[in-house]
Amino acid sequence: MKCCSYRRLSCILACALVFTAALLAGRTTLAQGMGTRTIPNDSFFMMFGGYYDGDYQSSVRAFRESGRGALASVDGRWVDSCCYHTMVGESLYQMGDLAGALEQHNIACKLFLANRDWMLRAEFPPGVDPENNPRVTITWGAASTRGMKIGKFQERYQVLQGRLDNAAVASQGGVVAPPSLRPVNVIEICRCIALSIRRRGEIMGPTCELDPLTSQLVTELSRLPAAPNHWSQCFVEIQYGLALNAANKPMQAIPALQRGLLAGGVYDHPLSALALIELGKIAFDAEKYDVAYASFLEATYSAAWFDRFDFMEEAFRGAQQTFLISGQQGVFAPAVPAAAWAKQKRLRTMQVTLFTGLAENLAATGDLSGAANTLGLAKSALGRAEAANGTLGSRVNYQAARIALAQGNGRGGGESLIAALNYQKKASHGLFQIALADNMFLNGNVTERLADALYATVLREPRPRDWKLDPLEVMAIQSVPHPLPMEHWFELALARKEPEKALEIADRIRRHRFHATLPLGGRLLALRWVLQAPKELLDDAAVLQKQDLLNRFGPYADLNTQAAAARAALEQLPLVPPDDAGKKQVAELYQKLGTTSSGQEALLNQIALARVAADQPFPPLRTVKEMQSGIKEGSLVLAFFQTSRNLHAFAFTSSQYVYFTLDAPKLRVELVDMLKKLGLHDRNQPVSIEDLQSEAWKTPAASILKKLSNNARPEDWAKYKELIIVPDSFLWYVPFEALPMPGSADGAPLITQLNIRYAPTMSLVGGDKRPAKPLSRTAIIAGKMLPRDDEGLAKGVADQLAGALPGSTVLQETMPAPGGLLGTQFDRLVMLTDMEDGDKLPFGWSPLQLDKGKPGGSLSDWMMLPWGCPEQLVLPTFHTATEYGLKKGGTGEEMFMSICGLMASGGRSILLSRWRVGGRTTGDFVREYAQELPHLQPSAAQRRSITLLRGTSLDPREEVRLRAPATLDEFKPEHPFFWGGYMLVDSSAYQPREKAKAE
Repeated sequence: MKCCSYRRLSCILACALVFTAALLAGRTTLAQGMGTRTIPNDSFFMMFGGYYDGDYQSSVRAFRESGRGALASVDGRWVDSCCYHTMVGESLYQMGDLAGALEQHNIACKLFLANRDWMLRAEFPPGVDPENNPRVTITWGAASTRGMKIGKFQERYQVLQGRLDNAAVASQGGVVAPPSLRPVNVIEICRCIALSIRRRGEIMGPTCELDPLTSQLVTELSRLPAAPNHWSQCFVEIQYGLALNAANKPMQAIPALQRGLLAGGVYDHPLSALALIELGKIAFDAEKYDVAYASFLEATYSAAWFDRFDFMEEAFRGAQQTFLISGQQGVFAPAVPAAAWAKQKRLRTMQVTLFTGLAENLAATGDLSGAANTLGLAKSALGRAEAANGTLGSRVNYQAARIALAQGNGRGGGESLIAALNYQKKASHGLFQIALADNMFLNGNVTERLADALYATVLREPRPRDWKLDPLEVMAIQSVPHPLPMEHWFELALARKEPEKALEIADRIRRHRFHATLPLGGRLLALRWVLQAPKELLDDAAVLQKQDLLNRFGPYADLNTQAAAARAALEQLPLVPPDDAGKKQVAELYQKLGTTSSGQEALLNQIALARVAADQPFPPLRTVKEMQSGIKEGSLVLAFFQTSRNLHAFAFTSSQYVYFTLDAPKLRVELVDMLKKLGLHDRNQPVSIEDLQSEAWKTPAASILKKLSNNARPEDWAKYKELIIVPDSFLWYVPFEALPMPGSADGAPLITQLNIRYAPTMSLVGGDKRPAKPLSRTAIIAGKMLPRDDEGLAKGVADQLAGALPGSTVLQETMPAPGGLLGTQFDRLVMLTDMEDGDKLPFGWSPLQLDKGKPGGSLSDWMMLPWGCPEQLVLPTFHTATEYGLKKGGTGEEMFMSICGLMASGGRSILLSRWRVGGRTTGDFVREYAQELPHLQPSAAQRRSITLLRGTSLDPREEVRLRAPATLDEFKPEHPFFWGGYMLVDSSAYQPREKAKAE
């Protein structure tokens, strides 16, 4: 393409700002949008017209097709290429393509470094004259408190280009560039260089200071490559300050930016606003909100004088955010006059920003009608430009979601929120920085020490201030799984000989896996726990957050009082009243509880999008020392963690720990072999008595335990009374209860000598501190435990339990309320019917079964308000991949997620089956276990029940999964097929009301 003159180039580049009239209705209005500047109307300029209409993607294509980026090799043309790479980077940045934007800004910075002394070739006048003919009237604020004086600057300055000596080029080849003075828009070039330096810092975040290009920029700019002791150094000082801040040296950046504020120490210049914005950001990050607010407003004044409308838009956005976060009352005063000024100038991007911020501001004051009308103006200004699908449109969608939800329009609010969140997942700075940090480590660009610090920064838990700054960004980061960077951090800790830290990171990974499956990355769950969970489950910070939220959101507190009253009234009534009057009363109370809880959930969806903090109490985060302090003497913890490359194991007690690795493929093969020899071929088919008399399963079982315990000897096992397992991956399917104890002559299983329990995360090993209730209510559900099972057997067990456990109720098909409501009214659930919706794991299945497939009955509904579910759950008919001997695969994820879901709902002791047995053995085991729960710790109750079951003689005709000859009259269920599938997940830390009975 034929090169344009520098006069034309200066005009084009002056227009090519981030938000300068980006959304104007048509190209013919561009001159008005740019104030008094004249825009040439030729084919070269029109090629870029899409950029100014907000059609960023079209502009990127046009920029690249123009071939301007290839001009860097021509001496004197690098400025052209540098500015165009900045423009392409800005286009990509506004559409959320951070990788592409970073690439372009890096190229621009490298071009500058290759021509770092270019300003020394410029011919500047010795001083700056004052501007005596101001063209702007400030309508949105008072006069500048800085005593601002405007300088007069030329659009172009003469710059020496070419070479004085072209002999080498002539002999070696290349482009001969004779020296000449050409008019160049120096200030615009400085702006592009500064913008690329600054945008790199924003995109890269904490990784920027470790990037070699950043160090080069700081080093070269520290030389101040401009005429010494000349006013033009102000431009280089600003670039230097931006580079320092990008290198995470804000305290050093401040004086450089302050020196660059004024040309010759007297006059504001076209880049003064950029320095003020950066100073405002530094003050904002330091929580000096009054300084930040003043700096942002000052930036709008200075930018207006020089038609730097992109700076104005960003400065207004910063001022509005500071106003909201600092807790100032009322409405951001400059918004309305500034929006009117922007409309007069046809600066639609600025209008969109101001109207969007004002809408949020009005909604915060309770003026929803005004907020909706104002956001409508923002949408109208945005129009159908491509920017509607970019960052600007995402901000509009997010505020639209907040306002619609506050107005009761759940569907509209949900659609807008999905649109905003989907965009943010693509454009998230935090997610991009996680990937950058990970690549830095994998490519060997940082030391292990620096990589560890970097991972700790980018993978940290959200802080309260993060929620105040940008809730959408935090929810995007929490919603998107990023297992590999977290695994690399885990492996790095091991490589640095820090197994304790690695164990804590493993727990963070489990926690993140769970949260990433929940709505808004677990934000709603966090709010439910902070606002509703018992105080024993909250730390001091969460208690303070709860009080703050209740004070700020009065309607929620009112509904909370109503819900509490309904629950208290229900607790005084039977679960299923015997008479019609009682049933009617219970139904009315459940109706009231359901209505108030739905109202609270609706408010939670609004609160979730607000700038308020709510820590995530579940699963808790604890250090290894804190975990060990909760482990009793005589307890051994085996914690496992599967990465994409290895299976890791940690064995520890209250005072010691050891780390080792395992051969996962070989272990899984042995586990499949063991399950096959246990008779686990199909979920319902009978197992022959000959298979159950075989002890072939003991060989792989012994090998599995030897590996999983790091070759622990019999004398080692003799030290312990309790075994706690934190499984991962396929280890969820290992029946530790049945594994033969080393050194035992008859291969006695572990359960005969140890209480055994499981925990989904390390932090839940120690248990919670909720006290046991003096009187527990038990709900029992009876039916067929297997398709061919005798329904009468389960009903008989249910009747026995109801007679043995005071406060028990056998629930029938007709329930007084959905499971999500009903489950809050009893403390123990005993399931004696097949849980047939196992295909809906992890959160779509119904824990009560009687309401499966109905609204309000799924585990997802249990995790919603009203908070709470039965603390003790007995689910002996739960389905897992173990039923088929892992022939159909199995990752353990269905067990981990389902258990976390139950515990997130308030459960603390969950007995479930890896495979179903049914028949009399299941009935007897459940009866003994449930009857002992008021008197023993759950793990002790399980062990006692298994011991009793193994010594019992049963009728084979009552075992539908036993294929035995007709001549067999009785048998003892000593084989682990009948009892090895029950696993107890327990975080109970309380002591039973009665002392344990002697076994």
